[in-house]
Amino acid sequence: MSEQFDVIVIGGGTAGLVTASGCARLGRRVAMIEREKLGGDCLWTGCVPTKALLATAKLVAQMRHADRYGLLPHAPEISPRAVMESMRAQRRAIEHHDDPEKFRKLGIDVIEGEAKLVSRSEVEVGGRRLIAKDIVLATGARTNVPPVAGLKENGFLDHVSFLAQDSFPASLVILGGGYIGIEFAQIFRRFGSRVVVVEMLDEIINREDHDVIARVRQLLVDEGIELRTGWAAKAVRRENGKKIVRIENKIGETEEIDVDEVFVASGRRGNSENLGLEQLGVRVEKSFVTVDKYLSTSVPRIWACGDIHGGLQFTHVAAYEAVKLVRNMLFPGRSAVNYSDIPWALFTDPEVGHIGMTESEARAAHDNVKTYMVEMAEVDRAVVDRTPAGFIKFVCDTKGRILGAHALCANASTLIAEVVLARKKGMKIGDLAQRISPYPSLADATQKVASLYYQDLGSSWLGAIGKRIAAWSQ
Repeated sequence: MSEQFDVIVIGGGTAGLVTASGCARLGRRVAMIEREKLGGDCLWTGCVPTKALLATAKLVAQMRHADRYGLLPHAPEISPRAVMESMRAQRRAIEHHDDPEKFRKLGIDVIEGEAKLVSRSEVEVGGRRLIAKDIVLATGARTNVPPVAGLKENGFLDHVSFLAQDSFPASLVILGGGYIGIEFAQIFRRFGSRVVVVEMLDEIINREDHDVIARVRQLLVDEGIELRTGWAAKAVRRENGKKIVRIENKIGETEEIDVDEVFVASGRRGNSENLGLEQLGVRVEKSFVTVDKYLSTSVPRIWACGDIHGGLQFTHVAAYEAVKLVRNMLFPGRSAVNYSDIPWALFTDPEVGHIGMTESEARAAHDNVKTYMVEMAEVDRAVVDRTPAGFIKFVCDTKGRILGAHALCANASTLIAEVVLARKKGMKIGDLAQRISPYPSLADATQKVASLYYQDLGSSWLGAIGKRIAAWSQ
């Protein structure tokens, strides 16, 4: 016997939870299906536990360099089990936000099990058949294991399997120099591991501004992390209790690196298998569900949001998309997703905050691009906090419109929010120069950068006057 709902949501991560709760609060009857635990990758194996580990790793670094604060430096004794248990304690303190009972109280039928679409409007799960006008795919993504000979046979770690154990490898190769790989590289290194990052592209974190990339690279190298960009892993074998990783560069040169473990962070793939999508004509490309700008799939009334469609894979993006999806699904008209004002961060120490275009992207799209940058060593609060590393950089057009902003500094993920709001409200860089922040604060940095715009404007004005005077005198 079939059960009738208004909306069926498949997946209980951020995208699914926001979609389901939004629909339920609007009076719709909702079923949400999750095969594991509510909360998804972010709560259990992503944002929450990794940031807890980063906090510990940051404290370890501060202890080792306590002389910066007028204290005796101290090399802390690191107990991997204690570190991992502390991380799990913080996760337990947060997990109640995604308690199934919380969503059942909203009227959502939370169902545990594997879902499969059997028609455009029907889903089977655990012997039950559910029917709804709208079906939402929010099944997320997972590590994409690269086709490296011997990798699967000889075993590897990824962020999921590592977070379930209580030990740190003495040495490891990290496959992938993106956000996951670089964050874990610093974590492992600060906990005492020898770390080699192998990235097949020419640069790490290649979506960042070139100044950010160069500075992050130097920070990591200074901590003792080996970065092998332009190299790809080709094979893994075991020998004398070690894993031997053979890498190759673009001109065919090969090297071998012997380590205790291989950590895979070389990309993601969508959880689109065994859902019955192909039989219904839902278009899937390279494991990711294809969506339009309204988050609709190729089949009407079947939607997708979050990591499953392969866009910007961040928790805050999944939540944003879910809100858009609820609006498009339940109300007349359509509202397109707009990623131009979506920020993101790299949670190294110091952090990276990003909004809008890089300098290279801006110069490719605009004429006469202006850049303004202030080193954190010139910001008083950063100096007294002993966090002078990094900078804040604005990329603007000649009218002062903020095309992009990039922060490499302590609390960059928070500082970038001010620029996000400025862009959304149509404010120009000159408007930021006129705002007042408490002194001393890291927020002084954005004001200092913005003030450079007026200095540049003044120099240009004086230069123009000088040219006119020179012309008149001739």
